[in-house]
Amino acid sequence: MGWQYTPITASTASVTNRLVTSTNMKVGAYTVANASAVWAAGFHVTVTGTQVGGVDDTLGTVVFVGTDLNGQGVTETLTPVNGSTVEGSVIFRVVTSVTGVGWVINTGNDTLVCGVAGCYPMGSGGVLHSIIVNTTAAATVVLSDKRGTIATLKASIAENTYYYDVDVSGYLKVATTSTNDVTVTHSGTVPTFATS
Repeated sequence: MGWQYTPITASTASVTNRLVTSTNMKVGAYTVANASAVWAAGFHVTVTGTQVGGVDDTLGTVVFVGTDLNGQGVTETLTPVNGSTVEGSVIFRVVTSVTGVGWVINTGNDTLVCGVAGCYPMGSGGVLHSIIVNTTAAATVVLSDKRGTIATLKASIAENTYYYDVDVSGYLKVATTSTNDVTVTHSGTVPTFATS
């Protein structure tokens, strides 16, 4: 069996303004600053609202359109909350558009940022083959799936290849920091097919 690999550097828990930098909320298309995460894997989309003027606007929703790890089209709609970050559940690889719907100004124009969270080399069940630590890990690396934690590589773990060959359920998530440089080898993400 051949394995796919995903190099993971510059990965952080989230970059709240990666997709849309701080801008006034509106009805219509937002300018997408960066279409993907810094790291070479999938991510969840996020939206963070900030109140301006002392009274909440009617925030409406924000629609994200893009592609998943297989290049198939995906869409997710999030409802912003002032002062909080809302995270989606769909795994994107690229975001092609971000659109505001139903927003109504109250006192002052509330603002938002849209970003990315999580590092997902696989978006479906499959096999985690190994993790290659390219430089001694400065911080822990946690591998998990829908069922929970698969393994935790300790901080300062040496350069090496660590083999797992375990079945993964739902997705494969790698939680690490931008100080680490690792590569994950795994089976491919199983595409989803529309049925009629």
